[in-house]
Amino acid sequence: MARGLPRTLQRAAMRQLGKPVPKAGLACKVSGQGGAYRLDFTFTNMKVTVTDALAYASQKLFDFVEGKIRIKGGTGTFTFGVDTARASTINDSASLTWGIGSAAASSATLATTMQNIINTVTRTLTGAVAAPSPASPADVVGTAITLDGTSTAVDLFMNFAFATGTDIDGDGILSVNGKLTLFVENWGDNA
Repeated sequence: MARGLPRTLQRAAMRQLGKPVPKAGLACKVSGQGGAYRLDFTFTNMKVTVTDALAYASQKLFDFVEGKIRIKGGTGTFTFGVDTARASTINDSASLTWGIGSAAASSATLATTMQNIINTVTRTLTGAVAAPSPASPADVVGTAITLDGTSTAVDLFMNFAFATGTDIDGDGILSVNGKLTLFVENWGDNA
């Protein structure tokens, strides 16, 4: 993190909006003030374990403060690779569905709050970490979304799922690379 004024401003923005989750391979810069913020996430070989029994997984990205949080827009581009021996875990040409939402994945069908910030995108995996899938771009849902965190603070999750049992034959590790930018407002907590 930068020293001096940039560091002070980022700390002030995080006090007003929330904090990124500490995770190897995940970095987030928070900027803004007066209720309007920008979140710049960078994913560098972030590892996510997907169990065969579930065929879905989540990674929490951000803990917002209590209050109404408005996601005004944004965009993300990701590539995915498999970090484990493919023959017995996540298969070649597996169909991966991913999305970003305010709730962690709870089924292999990502729906409602599991993908209410970036709708699901399906991507065919084509290689290991050294040869990740082609870029998978997506934008925030068409209209701004307000998340009600007035009684319980909301979170931000990246969710993953494999639709069929033939896509995953054992516990595997996804490697996520890319960038995500979100424009967010904190409308406060009048509760």
